[in-house]
Amino acid sequence: MSARFLMIALDGADGALLDQWTADGTLPNLSRLRKRGGATRLSAPEGITDDALWASFQYAAGLGDHGRYHWLQRLDSGNMGMAYLNDAGRESFWDKLSAQGLRVAVLDVPKCGLPGPINGIHLADWLVHGRYFSEPKSYPETLAAEVVKKFGPAPPSRCDYEGPQLSDAELQEVTTNLRTSIARKRAAGLHYLASEPWDLFVIAFKEAHCAGHHLWDLADPRHANHDPARVAALGNPYFTIIRDLDAAVGDLIAAAGEDAAVAVFSTSDMEPNATLDHLMPEIVNRLNRSLGLTPLNHTLRRVKRKLLRTAPALPPCEQLPYNENCTALRIHPQRSLLGRPRSTETMIHQVESLLRELVDADTGQQVVAAIDHPSALHDGTRSSALPDLLILYKAGTFPRAVVSPRLGRIEAERPSVRPGNHAAGGLLIHAGESFAGAKGVQDLGPVVARALQAAAK
Repeated sequence: MSARFLMIALDGADGALLDQWTADGTLPNLSRLRKRGGATRLSAPEGITDDALWASFQYAAGLGDHGRYHWLQRLDSGNMGMAYLNDAGRESFWDKLSAQGLRVAVLDVPKCGLPGPINGIHLADWLVHGRYFSEPKSYPETLAAEVVKKFGPAPPSRCDYEGPQLSDAELQEVTTNLRTSIARKRAAGLHYLASEPWDLFVIAFKEAHCAGHHLWDLADPRHANHDPARVAALGNPYFTIIRDLDAAVGDLIAAAGEDAAVAVFSTSDMEPNATLDHLMPEIVNRLNRSLGLTPLNHTLRRVKRKLLRTAPALPPCEQLPYNENCTALRIHPQRSLLGRPRSTETMIHQVESLLRELVDADTGQQVVAAIDHPSALHDGTRSSALPDLLILYKAGTFPRAVVSPRLGRIEAERPSVRPGNHAAGGLLIHAGESFAGAKGVQDLGPVVARALQAAAK
């Protein structure tokens, strides 16, 4: 046996399609795994980012406990910076297993900080979507260079928020590079899996994530640009990536040994992208005017700060970094010019009311699908770090202009954004009963820890 527990992450793979294709046998290796154990659709808050999901996985904690919602956040120091820097001293579930003397291998789990000492190996940012570092990092430090030399560097990637629509030739290039990436990760996984017996072996594949962003108009008939003839002409590239992942999963499961407990999981579903990114700066400006930050008030407050030598006040409504299919807002407490405090709850209610009025100026359709209140809804020691408002757009929403009775008409040139984006969901496929109770990615680490602890008694 090469591993007692094998965990394989298919980062960003659409959980709904995985569910369908493993239930009907389209993906033979994952279908066999499902028959050995079962499959569970995973739950997550709507609008959650992959940074938040991976923080929940590695720390076995909910949003309110780890407070990470984006890679760029306001740190405890007060400065904007990489969110993982706030995690200093926080242990992952595999750190805790390592401290108990268990042998652990962690290969390319996304959104990890700098790998530290561990009873085993930890590789970060080799073949991942959205690197935190400019080059792979590892423990031991020599591992990263060894992996790149033995298996190859990361192929070129087009993963970005914005960019022109890809031509057929560019899509074929993307598909080829993703297939190369899968082959390299598979080879590295098999090599290190066979290098010694592991208590826990974790490996993550990024390719479904990239394919979901850039090939989703080919995969999803709901997408406005879906063209079955183009899909056929290109050889169904999204399915090609998922099929290659299924083959790699089958090889890793076989190498782990028939007695290994196995969990393969995806972190989210995918859907047609949507964005109001081009309109939000002006929308936020007008929200602030509605909340009392008029040019006159701004001038009077500036004079008052100068006279009293106080620090500049933050605007009532601040836009936070987030994904393009959602907008995150922070509502800052305000005082009137006479110094009286204004209720933050009242301000949040006013902003929400104004946002719900927005409609597409061309179609008259509402552009906001839902509004969530993360900082209030998620309990935990770091819940206050979360956005106060999270505005989710309807899938496929991409207006040239929006209009409302109180905010007026707002228009801007539409950017070109990637076809697909994340939606809450995901799928867990497992062998054995150990993982049967898991509901979200934050539950997977504790399941492993309990099983290993029980086996040690």
